Amino acid sequence: MRARLTAAALLLALLAGCAAPAAQSDSAPLPTASEPEAPQAQLPSGPSGPFGLAWDPAAGLNPYDCLALSNRTVLSLLYEPLFAVDASFTATPYLCAQMESSGDGRTHTLTLREGVTFSDGTALTAADVAASIRAAQNSDYYGDRLDLISSVTATSDQTLTVTTSAACGSLDALLNIYVVQSGTVGDTAPVGTGPYRLSGETLIRSDWWRGTAPVVDEPSISLTAATTATELRDVFEYGDATLACTDPNIGNYLAYHTDFELWNNNTTVMQYVAFNRNSPVFAYQAIRALVTWAVDRDAIVSSTANGFATAAVLPASPFAAVYDSALAAEYDYDPDAVSAALAAAGISDLSDGDGILDIYTDSGTQSLRGTLVVSGESEQRVAAAQAVVDALNGWGFDLSLRALAYDDYVSALRNGNYDLYYGEVRLSPDFDLGVFFDTDGNLSYGSIADGEAAQLCARARENEGNAYDLYRYVLEQGLLCPILFKTYAIYSDRGSVTGLTPCLDGVFLQPFSDAN
Repeated sequence: MRARLTAAALLLALLAGCAAPAAQSDSAPLPTASEPEAPQAQLPSGPSGPFGLAWDPAAGLNPYDCLALSNRTVLSLLYEPLFAVDASFTATPYLCAQMESSGDGRTHTLTLREGVTFSDGTALTAADVAASIRAAQNSDYYGDRLDLISSVTATSDQTLTVTTSAACGSLDALLNIYVVQSGTVGDTAPVGTGPYRLSGETLIRSDWWRGTAPVVDEPSISLTAATTATELRDVFEYGDATLACTDPNIGNYLAYHTDFELWNNNTTVMQYVAFNRNSPVFAYQAIRALVTWAVDRDAIVSSTANGFATAAVLPASPFAAVYDSALAAEYDYDPDAVSAALAAAGISDLSDGDGILDIYTDSGTQSLRGTLVVSGESEQRVAAAQAVVDALNGWGFDLSLRALAYDDYVSALRNGNYDLYYGEVRLSPDFDLGVFFDTDGNLSYGSIADGEAAQLCARARENEGNAYDLYRYVLEQGLLCPILFKTYAIYSDRGSVTGLTPCLDGVFLQPFSDAN
């Protein structure tokens, strides 16, 4: 199933600004800071004005095929998930009250909360949930993460059984999918159980089934069209949108200037360096593996990401429970470790004293020369990639950077026309790395597919406690060099929203507590 999406479709699904919620986030069109900005009259804003949100009307509000980040912000007022994944990437029951798994981890029984109703007053049933899971399986946004699900069966109005082809201890995190009424799964705006329903270009407050008020409790919320990052910023700054969720580093950086409150929304969007194992240089494990010690991730985040990222040594968010800080410290920036690794591999200037490092191979002396490619659509990624090149060249590599147009970048990856590349991917909520290491993985470029790594990925999905072994293997073998995990920025008019606890893919979700 991992090959079901084409690389281009996956990359499109990775976009994060007003174009799509990210993963090798390199797709056109991308917003740029140079977009013409038409003068607009100042409109009322702040708590005294009507509450509004931005959206892209062409992207729709179907949670399974909607890719625009601004629209996915709206989704969390219309729909609710089976499980919510919070800022620490912990899954908690939402519409699902309880999930029990069999001893072999392949049969999972879900019991729904009682009293849940859709915005039209009808009751939520297991049949609706089953239809929603199936729709998610066939979607670009959710599909790849659900490839282990082999069947979904409603066994009563309140229970359903999900079977997986292999043990899956992280199924709750993977099921942070929005649920809709079964007969509407293909609609542009399906019927949901959230506190609002769509009417034209307005969200109307419904009789919500929960015994608490939503974070935003307005009679109506107006939607204003914004299809680029510049337009999103403008509708916020001129008062048409009270809150805006954006990826500040999707294209060229756009500053917000009005008085606002800022909330950070943690994501699973990882930027990383990967290698072409067919490269005459990076075919060697010793050379790939030393890159992790040569790269100062904190400096890259500080100089390129405008505060909207967190440095990461391991291929998981540092906010996640699977992130082992002690293991990360072993592979973090360490010039002494680079020197030791070069000496152990016999790498030095072996040729003509040109200052370029060489390694002696069976076929002769090989200079450490090569090309790093990056998509030129994001100035932040280009700057980060340049920092990687500069760091390695400072040790005696002779690398050049090629910032390519999106189509050319994808072509270079597919055809192996690179030595290493700087990429971005939206990982699943359990940080599964199978997209890299499975033989049919969507990102298994440059012969990076690896049987041992794929087995370790399966064990990590079975039990997150096994992630330690996977991460150590990935770093020891130099299969990936993680750089950072991005955060989205949530801007809101000062005082307009209180108690916001953004979840993964759910700005307005309110996870359940003991009190409710």
